[in-house]
Amino acid sequence: MGKPTLLIADKDPDSRARLQLLIKSFGRPGVFWECCNGLETLRYFNALQPDLVFMAVELPGKNGFDVLDQAAHTPPVVLLSDSPAYAVRAFEYHAVDYLLKPITAERLASALKRSELRSGLLAKPDYLNVPNTSYFSRILVEKGKRLTSIPVNEITHLKADKDYTWIYAVNGESYLSMKGIGHIERKLNPQSFIRIHRSYIVNIDYIQELYRDISKLFVALPNAVEINVGRNYMPIIKELMF
Repeated sequence: MGKPTLLIADKDPDSRARLQLLIKSFGRPGVFWECCNGLETLRYFNALQPDLVFMAVELPGKNGFDVLDQAAHTPPVVLLSDSPAYAVRAFEYHAVDYLLKPITAERLASALKRSELRSGLLAKPDYLNVPNTSYFSRILVEKGKRLTSIPVNEITHLKADKDYTWIYAVNGESYLSMKGIGHIERKLNPQSFIRIHRSYIVNIDYIQELYRDISKLFVALPNAVEINVGRNYMPIIKELMF
């Protein structure tokens, strides 16, 4: 696996910058993202699915608790505030820790330790961050009354269909899985397959082009397939742009 993703959500850019420097001073590997309001934070929760979040309670638009209530993906969260008034509520939301500003190095070290115990992600030294080889190179899918073996790297995209999932291959074949798209997503290599919509996962090796139609962004895949990128998943697509 690569470096863990850390999201810092705070309306104050100086607070975000200082916190990032403090975290880096502990030698923690990570890819850092920043948000300045609740709406943006909610989008990043769902699209990036970060490994650890430092989030201020007092965010404009939606406060930290609103974000936690509405997020489809809930990572370990350290809540930040200028006041101790929200501490009890923070732990009702199973926050990793609750830090009062200004954040000291000692309290941050304690929060990072708690996050390590919760997930183990930030505790891994670099030599343990090796590629995950547990992903299958082939899968079995139903075709009529038989199970057919197909290479995972020939899957172009997947589409949710209620509690089922359609799997599409580059040769134009499609297969219906009895598993939900969320279940299948956890079985796929995230370095190759990314969620671009609530109902769609695509193989980035088959993205042919992106284009904008009025206010919507579309991904073009083989076999004349075009998929609208969900607004909450824009950050993932932007990561592919150079």
